[in-house]
Amino acid sequence: MTQFEQRMEVLRARFIARCRTEVSELRGAFQQDDLTTLRRIGHSLAGNAGLFGFPRLSVRARELEDAIDRARSAEDVRANLDAVIAEMPDEPDRGPNVLEP
Repeated sequence: MTQFEQRMEVLRARFIARCRTEVSELRGAFQQDDLTTLRRIGHSLAGNAGLFGFPRLSVRARELEDAIDRARSAEDVRANLDAVIAEMPDEPDRGPNVLEP
């Protein structure tokens, strides 16, 4: 494994650990109707998830961003939030989740 690959593995593990924290933050922001925080975390997840090998999470996070940007109903935002949380990685050794055709 190259030094770059080793560094990316360390960063990937940190991303996964951060995801665990962000689940709580996302739920709290939704309960407080804090769309700014929901969107900020969704935007960050969309980019970072793709970088670290979680493309489904990236797609779901973008959908959450879009639901907020389009001022959809709370139910739509909640459905998108639930989809994001369902895709969150829970173990450092969990492999990339690939999009189904």
